[in-house]
Amino acid sequence: MSGIITRATATTRSSPIPPAPQAPYQGRLQAAKRQLGNEDLWTRATAPIALVVLMVVFSILNPRFLSWPSVTSMLADSTIPIVLALGATFAVTLAGIDLSLASTVALGSVTMGVAYNAGLPMWFCAFVALLTGVVVGAFNGAVIGWGRIPDFIVTLGTMSLVMGVGLITSQGKPVQMPDASLSFVSVHGIGGIRYNFLIAIALGIVLHVVLFHTRFGMHLLAVGDNTDASKAMALRVPRVKLAGYVICGAMGGVGAILLTSYIGSSQPATNTDYLLKAIAAVVLGGVSLFGGRATMIGPILGAILLTFLQSGLTLLGVSAFYSPLVIGIVVIAAALLMRGHK
Repeated sequence: MSGIITRATATTRSSPIPPAPQAPYQGRLQAAKRQLGNEDLWTRATAPIALVVLMVVFSILNPRFLSWPSVTSMLADSTIPIVLALGATFAVTLAGIDLSLASTVALGSVTMGVAYNAGLPMWFCAFVALLTGVVVGAFNGAVIGWGRIPDFIVTLGTMSLVMGVGLITSQGKPVQMPDASLSFVSVHGIGGIRYNFLIAIALGIVLHVVLFHTRFGMHLLAVGDNTDASKAMALRVPRVKLAGYVICGAMGGVGAILLTSYIGSSQPATNTDYLLKAIAAVVLGGVSLFGGRATMIGPILGAILLTFLQSGLTLLGVSAFYSPLVIGIVVIAAALLMRGHK
């Protein structure tokens, strides 16, 4: 009898206890929450929803806001913030930041002017600016990756270093570059949409493919999500960081080319407004500040949103002094919306 009781007790203990049935609506609710969390709909929808609302509000306040000449002009103005935001996305995806982006633009513009003064062809001058950005990005990536120094400290130091090199090289003086081939992309376009904006969109498509459809992109997302786990999987973390910051720096070089083309001269002074807009566009675009999650369309829309916001305030007669204030509020609000998402 005791053997029978023992076997019965053992059988009872080994039998799994079935989970309590859930109400149908609770199961659907949890599934919906998981779906929202997986796709990050709230954070990714911030920029497009805000852009639509902004366009509606400003068009009501000033009907000229959405006129075709006004729209194409604002899209052209958003070109450099878009390009820099695309570059900053790679740094932020690595759970880092590049504070030297605006200084890289200035130095690239200076080296472009130096090459122009040396009598070099315009295509080579543009290549020099691009190479300048790559070198700055490689320096940042190498020190961050192999030196294991926080990205904030490295890029803050690089920002000052690059700014100093640009000012010393140019003596603080711009170089006039009256070349038709240089201004072509900023003056001409298709249907009123200028080539510089189309170039920025093309870069966004290329970088989307690089980030989401290549092995390197998968490695970069993995490193940004969890560096220790990436090391355990034998990923070469320093090399991945180097490549990510090289792309970021290269976008700074492209920004230098487009800025010089837009203005018609080299610009040795660092415009920190570009850095603010680039980081703001990344945050508004839904790129995780914790790394490991990114999008390319989000930062593009974020940059367009900020440009439209600034232009709309100008059309309404608001002083330009209020623009940094408004952009700062928008960035903090977007960051608060993203809190808890990783």
